[in-house]
Amino acid sequence: MKFCVDKNQFIESLSLIQSIINPRSTLPILSHLHLTAQIPDLVVLFATDLQTSLKLNLKATVTESGITTLPARRLLTIVRELESNELTLETDSNHLTTLSSGNCLFKLNGLPEDDYPKFSPGKFNNFMEMPQSKLRKMLKMVEYAMADESRPALNGAWFSVKSGRFEVAATDGKRLAYVFDDFKTNGLEAEGIVPAKAILEISRILENSDKALKMFLDPNKIFLEYDNILFFSKLIEGKYPNFKQVIPKATTEKAVIDRNTFMHSIRRVSSIASSGSGSIPIILNFVGNQELVLSCQAPEIGQAKETISIKEFKGEPFSIPFNPFYLLDPLKEMEKEDVILEFINPSTKGNPCLITEGTNFVYVLMPIKNQ
Repeated sequence: MKFCVDKNQFIESLSLIQSIINPRSTLPILSHLHLTAQIPDLVVLFATDLQTSLKLNLKATVTESGITTLPARRLLTIVRELESNELTLETDSNHLTTLSSGNCLFKLNGLPEDDYPKFSPGKFNNFMEMPQSKLRKMLKMVEYAMADESRPALNGAWFSVKSGRFEVAATDGKRLAYVFDDFKTNGLEAEGIVPAKAILEISRILENSDKALKMFLDPNKIFLEYDNILFFSKLIEGKYPNFKQVIPKATTEKAVIDRNTFMHSIRRVSSIASSGSGSIPIILNFVGNQELVLSCQAPEIGQAKETISIKEFKGEPFSIPFNPFYLLDPLKEMEKEDVILEFINPSTKGNPCLITEGTNFVYVLMPIKNQ
């Protein structure tokens, strides 16, 4: 195998595919990148951890076809440090690859490609089409609400495609993020739980572009295809909880607040608490007269209080405690000027708060108990 490639394009491809690889895998071959060179101008990069896979096509000048595998992280480290913009890779029959660029020469030992997992995605007639930017935004709206690995069924996001509607939801039991939109689904109807790693990888590799992508989904797997990229992931087994039943159908109190004002006030007031702990709540005190008082008190540190104006308030005055970081998460991803907070008898402990912006996004947050 022998090919010449632009260093910056190679780095971009290696960087995209890098996080798929599990450096702690018990199978040495999975720490390697699979490369296939095809005359006259195509190099295919492939990586997998047996659950998630990514395949990239890269333009190159190929003078000798071939296949090899190379240690992925070491390869990227070397290529990043090269000064010349042109890089040549040449692999012999023993899988020893020579990398040459300007005055630099490196030799890397590869492993036989026969040991690498095979990947045959097949063809799918029923797939959904949407802009890359739309899927990326929808995932950003929910991914922070995924549970950690201690709750496997919730350690991911629920996808559903039905009757032309695409829905995505994530919950960790304390909050729920739910977003939906209508797309051309070409007859595709399916639902499943996409693992957290796959969600984060998709968010990372997608561009903020109107270029279309194709998505195939069934209860066992998901495929994404766009440009020169093919992404695959197995899905989590199990049934996702019926989260829609916790979304309030009717509310008793409502506040409309400038999103940026609210977000920056939460950040300032909660800075008195330990960073990232979330154990010290921020108190929202709706005092009437279209004013909201935010306060936070941390033992042995101090306290903070700030009053902001709100655009609209309906209901009786009340106060309610929240994890400040849970409050901030959706606000950072929203795009509208105003955020709407709705409550159900907030003086009754345990009733959730509904946060929206008048679009296809819903966030349900439980208050902190025992306050």
